[in-house]
Amino acid sequence: MRVIIVDDEKLARDAIIEIGTRRIPDFEVVAEAASIAEAKQAILKYQPDLLLLDIQLLDGSGFDLLDQFSLPLNFKVIFITAYEEYAIKAFKASVLDYLLKPIDADEFVTSINRAKFQLNLENFNKNLQTFIHLYHGYNSEQKQAIVIHSRSSLICLNHDEILRIEGEGNHANIFLLSGELIRVSRTLNSFEEELKGKGFLQSHKTHLVNIRYIKTFHSSELSLLMIDGTRVPVAFRRRSQVSYSIANWFK
Repeated sequence: MRVIIVDDEKLARDAIIEIGTRRIPDFEVVAEAASIAEAKQAILKYQPDLLLLDIQLLDGSGFDLLDQFSLPLNFKVIFITAYEEYAIKAFKASVLDYLLKPIDADEFVTSINRAKFQLNLENFNKNLQTFIHLYHGYNSEQKQAIVIHSRSSLICLNHDEILRIEGEGNHANIFLLSGELIRVSRTLNSFEEELKGKGFLQSHKTHLVNIRYIKTFHSSELSLLMIDGTRVPVAFRRRSQVSYSIANWFK
């Protein structure tokens, strides 16, 4: 979590840093500021996730700083101040939380965790909307892409991005035309079923190749030479099917 601390008192900034670094593992202070001018410059430069903001600053108030950015803000805001009377105004300005000085460490950690939860939820929703948009952007009968799960990510791959797929038990290695390798927890057979009739050929029990990128079929050697120079084995019993599929695809 990228954090900017805005407070005109260095002791207050140091106290926040001490609690944050001691109690919160991913608490990263990317900048400190004592004024509106310094804070605005730091925000534009570092694009923080979270702004820890005092009310009274050297050249105005924390509200004056927020007024210089259009809504909705692309960062979360927590006020940390000695002025209790500004709480209602702060929440009307859509700040996430309002903490009073001196800072209570437990309240501070709870507030930061709330900010992290909100950020994670927003990122998840953005990724989900992107996925839905990509998924429904293809005709249901003629989709030219597949969606795969890689660790915590959803990745949408066009068919022509995939060079070949190699199976390893319940896992598969997806080799992309770009040279990138993606490892997923999924069987080769499941890919074969999804990509059937879409320009992919299972040459071997552990290999699925994109016919578009086959350079040479060495029938006598039982191998395929891909355009990246990789040689892929061909099972003897699949030799005729491989030859037929290649010839039929390029008709």
